[in-house]
Amino acid sequence: MTTAPHPTARARRSFWTLVVIAALSMGALSAALKAHPSPVTGAAVAVSGAVLAISLTLAARVLLALDHARRSARQRQRTSQRRTSQPASPRGADRGRVRGRSRQRTRR
Repeated sequence: MTTAPHPTARARRSFWTLVVIAALSMGALSAALKAHPSPVTGAAVAVSGAVLAISLTLAARVLLALDHARRSARQRQRTSQRRTSQPASPRGADRGRVRGRSRQRTRR
């Protein structure tokens, strides 16, 4: 019997892989910028700079997705706790009411 992996484990692993790639490409870019000017140095600067930009962009996107997943999980948890902790109203007397006001639908 195997246990199910955490739902965000793959995204977290991808994030940290991208961070490591960004750090390595930053080191390569730094070394290339210190080197003597030549066509090979120019290519190294271009490649390492592109890899750095791409890996940082993707890492930021993964981080935002992880944050969104964490927030939505907390919201679902709060909603389920509210549903179980609130007593049922008799005959649905307060159905459709929000703090004493009835819901009004707006047309778009």
